[in-house]
Amino acid sequence: MTGSGDHRLDLHVLGPVGFRVGEASLEIARRMERTLAVRLALAHGRTVPSDAIARDLWGDEELEPERVAERLRVLSHRLRRALGSHSSLVRRESGGYALDAGMPDVEAVEEAVPRAAALRRTGETKRALAVIAESLAEWRGPAFADLRDVPFVAVEATKLDALHRELLVQRVELELDLGIDVTADVERLVIAHPLDERLTGLAVIALYRAGRQADALARIQHLRARLADELGVDPSVATTDLELRLLRQDPLLQAPEAPVPSRLPDLIWLTPRAHFVGRTDDVHTLIDELDRPGLVTIVGGPGAGKTVLAREVAIAVRRGNRPIAWCDLAALTSDSAVAPALAAAIGVDPGIGDPLPECAEHLAGALLVLDNAEHVVDGVAEVVRALQWKAERLSILVTSQRPLRLRSEQTHQLGELDPEAAAELFRVRCRSEDLLPGDERVAAICAAVDHLPLGIELAAGLIRTLTLDQLAARIHQRTRLLVAGNRDSGARHSSLRAAIDWSHALLDPPARTVLNRLAVFAGGCTLEAAEQVAGGNGINVAEIPVILADLHERSLLTVTIGEGGRRYRLLESIRDYALDRLGRDEDAVRREHARWCADLAGRTERYGGADHAELDRELRLEEANLRGAIEFALENDPPLVLQLVTPTWWYWWSHGAIESGRDWLRRALAAADPEPTVERATSIRVSASLTRNSGQYGEARVLGEQALQMFRELGDDRGYGASLIGLGITSLAGRDYELCLKQATEAVEIFRELANERLCAAAQNLVGAALRGLGRTHQAEEVFLEVCAVWRAQHDLRGLGASLCNLALVRHQLGDYADVRELSLEALRIYREINLTEGVIDAVDLIAGVELAEGRPVQALRLLTVAGLERIRIGAPQIVPDELDAREGAEAEARRQLGIAATAVVAEARAVPLEVIARELAT
Repeated sequence: MTGSGDHRLDLHVLGPVGFRVGEASLEIARRMERTLAVRLALAHGRTVPSDAIARDLWGDEELEPERVAERLRVLSHRLRRALGSHSSLVRRESGGYALDAGMPDVEAVEEAVPRAAALRRTGETKRALAVIAESLAEWRGPAFADLRDVPFVAVEATKLDALHRELLVQRVELELDLGIDVTADVERLVIAHPLDERLTGLAVIALYRAGRQADALARIQHLRARLADELGVDPSVATTDLELRLLRQDPLLQAPEAPVPSRLPDLIWLTPRAHFVGRTDDVHTLIDELDRPGLVTIVGGPGAGKTVLAREVAIAVRRGNRPIAWCDLAALTSDSAVAPALAAAIGVDPGIGDPLPECAEHLAGALLVLDNAEHVVDGVAEVVRALQWKAERLSILVTSQRPLRLRSEQTHQLGELDPEAAAELFRVRCRSEDLLPGDERVAAICAAVDHLPLGIELAAGLIRTLTLDQLAARIHQRTRLLVAGNRDSGARHSSLRAAIDWSHALLDPPARTVLNRLAVFAGGCTLEAAEQVAGGNGINVAEIPVILADLHERSLLTVTIGEGGRRYRLLESIRDYALDRLGRDEDAVRREHARWCADLAGRTERYGGADHAELDRELRLEEANLRGAIEFALENDPPLVLQLVTPTWWYWWSHGAIESGRDWLRRALAAADPEPTVERATSIRVSASLTRNSGQYGEARVLGEQALQMFRELGDDRGYGASLIGLGITSLAGRDYELCLKQATEAVEIFRELANERLCAAAQNLVGAALRGLGRTHQAEEVFLEVCAVWRAQHDLRGLGASLCNLALVRHQLGDYADVRELSLEALRIYREINLTEGVIDAVDLIAGVELAEGRPVQALRLLTVAGLERIRIGAPQIVPDELDAREGAEAEARRQLGIAATAVVAEARAVPLEVIARELAT
């Protein structure tokens, strides 16, 4: 809510419109100035276009634009004059006007309405009634009383009238809840709104409670007749149901009686926490669900805060004078112990025989909380079924890591806190005023414990002995570090490891084994991956889907459905724990995981085709797994690294991980057997490509020649031709166009003999780039046109994007700027589709050149700045000389034309992401 004060004009509109600035009243006598102030205030400080103001002030009156501007100028001048020393509150903006203004009486009401609703949900009826009464006191008469004949004001006044009526109705409902006689008040409202069924229903209840059943029934008959005569409709189901309840004399229609002394033990320990953070909406939802007889189970994993939430719900319900019973099941060891434990908890002698009938009598009308039910769900389900059958008006709240699976059960899933709430909980538990919102260290700590309350509270407790920096640096050791919980929280909540130990112990051996094996997946996994890695060696693969479902039901495994279908993931704290439990099996499981990743890498080797976007998406989803497998293989099986990285080199290049890819290959090649093989030669060739694309041309040439020589010795023509292409690109980057042309031409001949159209087109594309570098522009154009046709026929999107950009630069050199834009936009669309960032950058650079050539240096410099920063971010410098020359020349010319203004353009562009620019250009 915007606060009132000296920095804005306050309009009090719940009555005749009044004006204040701070504590001072202002007199704005003229009607048109008052109306303009209202119109601008309704925009809450935003600019209102001049044509919209004119339409609202003068209706459909035909005015020339110049006349509108003049009338508004005069009217705004008069309003400024009326505001005196506060005239600056009215601002002339581009295309319209704005006013720094607010409506504090409306703001106060809008803030109070949800507060009253929250109080009502938690049973604090008297406080809710007081809030509603305060809100109604804001009205001094009909809203906008002196301007209601103005059409746009009438619309706003109608909304506020409806709000006023709703508050009056809520006041009646609250007074009825408190047993207050509201007959006279509600009758006046019904007379004013005779067709409002909700109001009529309240009047009927008031009459019935006053002993006037006949009048109550007559009131419904009168409503039925008016609805039929005036609207041609029948009463709603709610109204007819109320009529039946009147005829049956339903006891629930009577005023609430004073609470009967409960037969349940007083829960002295059930006191609210000093600060309850992050689950307020859950409390309100659960209170609503438990307001009627039924069963609700809070389901969540270890450390999610199920017990704390149940306590807050019970406390809120108790404020409404409802009896509460609590039974902690954590210490039970068998399902048969549930009924006796409940009896003992509520003061019933278990005795001999079934204690549940007497328990049902004690629990009538109460809320029963059964806490920690996951290990005795069968026993709890049996007791709950019996109580629901025998106990009147009983609501049951269960906390468990898995549901009871009863037909009557509603489950309330409890997951992690949102990041802001998690950070707030950490700050509150630290009791430190020095921690500010947005602290990255706090965010990292909360993320490391999966934003779960138990982990956050345990971490916050360490601030007594560690600095925030020390804690943030060590939080990855979470299961060993977080071991000092509150002594009154129970053994299971004394440490993060103890909480997970409890859940782990409840699993049967196959489920434990599968859970532990899944821990090697760093980024979650698909069902097929889980079957390959977690199955076998004592686990029937056919049982994996059932085990995954059980782990999910127990809140130990999350399931998400996204662009890659269904994925299974362990929370990081559970994953750490499970990795520890793998023990001696970890090496074997990690090897199987690495082999699965190698199979995935091999399937994605043929990139750039019609399915390129799908291949890129699959690798993006599995990137964390690939990185984990590569790091394991580097230490344990270097040749496997080559199987993981070589086929996926294009992915690391296009996603800003060139240096990582180079490092992995360098280390693996150094550790692997140096004996010449096709696989080793291919890895060296790929390493040369990554090295060249990072700007290291000398090293790239050495690696490329090594690969060429190895393929020659092996007699592998395809590999030899591919190495020639790589060496040709390196020669191109070094401005040796003649050598590039020679290497590329030889590669073309090899691939024509091999009938490999795809690689032949790649070699021809390089021929065109060499010709363009030599100034043989028209020849280059012919080559690129021919290659584009091949790529289209092959449905090779990556190759087509590259050749389109090459052709666009030729057309730019020939001065055909319209064609450059068209070709570049097609390339941009392709590169966005296949998610190739470097290609997007190339297309944006080309479009920037068009913008400059067509006289738009600001847009040109903006595009060049955004593209250049993204190129630096992903570590992929421009390596083609004439493309680099064109880019640098365009930037220098744009800066020259803009002069000192270029600095502001660059500064603004630095904050714009590449995707925003690409989306703008594409549309």
